[in-house]
This record gives sequence, C-alpha cells and structure tokens, in this order.
Amino acid sequence: MSATLLVYAQYNALIYFLVYIMRIMTLKNANMHPITNIERLATELRKQRRARNISQQALSEQAKVARRTITNAESAGNIGLKELCRIVNALGCELALRPRDAVAYEELSTIFKDEG
Repeated sequence: MSATLLVYAQYNALIYFLVYIMRIMTLKNANMHPITNIERLATELRKQRRARNISQQALSEQAKVARRTITNAESAGNIGLKELCRIVNALGCELALRPRDAVAYEELSTIFKDEG
C-alpha cells in the first residue's frame, strides 16, 4: 500500500470518528435542553419523580404500570395515554393543555421581576 493511500485511509477514519463524536454530543445536548413537547414532558416527569424522592419502581407500583413504562415516559418513549395519566396522577400532578404563547401563572414572577 502506498504512503498516499495510507494517509488517505487514516484521514477517512479520523473524519468518521469525528462525525461519530459530534452525533453523540448532539444527542447529549438534546437531552440536556429538551426541544419538543414530548421531551419537555419526559423531563418534567423525571424532575417531579426525583423531587418526591420516588424510585421508578415505587412510582410504577403506585401508578399500577410496568416499571418499563416509567422508563419509556422519562426518556420520551412511547406510552399510552392512560398510562401517562396514571403516572401523572401518582405524582400528584395534573395534565393541562394551553396555547404555546400563553403565559403560565408560575412564569409571571419571572416576567415582572424588578431589575433594580
């Protein structure tokens, strides 16, 4: 194999490796900053469960769903609407729909805070 081909092969391997790393970093960043409604819901479910110091297993028993359903819900996987409602109820929360541009009551304090 000539030296030129060897350098070219190494260059291609490096490019594939860098693309792979960039994909991993993109996935990690996507999980850190939820974009879709499903990702925001999954993040909020996880946050609510952790705030109550409840394990996935304990929540699944309270909600009467499989532990895998909790895992799927918290990772933006597919679960049924009934299962979602059971999980939310077991967390002592409720689901609400609102227009995207509507301001929630909880957000008002950040909108009208003093900047002085």
